[in-house]
Amino acid sequence: MNMDAAVLKRKKTTISKGTIKKTIKNVVCRPDAVFWPSITESEEKELETILDNYKVAIPDFKKPHWKDIKCLPKSERPKQPPIKRVEGLVFGLSECRNLVDNQQLAALIIENEVTPRVIVHPLLEACNKSSVPAVCLTGLKKISSSNFGIATSCLGIKLNLLKNLSNRITEISKKHKPQDTKENSVINVCSIEKDKQDINMKDSIENIETVSLYPYLYRTDKKRVFIPENAEKVETSRDFIGQNFVAFSSNKVKKEKSYKKMIVKRISNNPNRAKVK
Repeated sequence: MNMDAAVLKRKKTTISKGTIKKTIKNVVCRPDAVFWPSITESEEKELETILDNYKVAIPDFKKPHWKDIKCLPKSERPKQPPIKRVEGLVFGLSECRNLVDNQQLAALIIENEVTPRVIVHPLLEACNKSSVPAVCLTGLKKISSSNFGIATSCLGIKLNLLKNLSNRITEISKKHKPQDTKENSVINVCSIEKDKQDINMKDSIENIETVSLYPYLYRTDKKRVFIPENAEKVETSRDFIGQNFVAFSSNKVKKEKSYKKMIVKRISNNPNRAKVK
């Protein structure tokens, strides 16, 4: 009698070449939503008319085919004629971010339909932290391409230049501020009010209030060790006689601050997306 167990045959799952496999990923995300300052249609038209006043002449240039220029040396090949740059306008995310860090940016316009928005979130948060007015304009890429010859998702205005444009952006941004900033706060208000009673803590409270809109910790002290404020000192020496563990004090440290926890989202790809030809 044959005592061998019957083994079921496994079906071979073969993936044909070119097909995309569906995957699901767990992504850690921030708990608070980044404020997106979208403006109304009337405000968009107003900004568009102001930008049209600074329109520059874009020379016509048709790029020749490679078979027509491959025999020519590189120095003799036709090139795109230079386009006049408007003094005061800055194009691109990295250049705008550098000016924000150096406090040389007066205002910022962001493409409202930029995808994904995560690319622009650090720049938008830096503007909010530095009190730089920023608005989101629909069709900024087309407007900047037709007026200045550069399609960009971030258009910045330098400090003390193009004041009529920067002043108008400042007025519009005041109408589109977040209504309730207390919900986005990540620090307990009660703990801050208690600390305000101490005169020596005024400087640190001012720094905390400026950072309260962002769910990140900022180090103000140059020390490498983080010591909680108003925390009870823990005894360093412990009696270790006859037990198998080191005992700690039962006094719990009071929590002066509370921070929002990060959330986990499940993200799936689209296996049926259209292929790029």
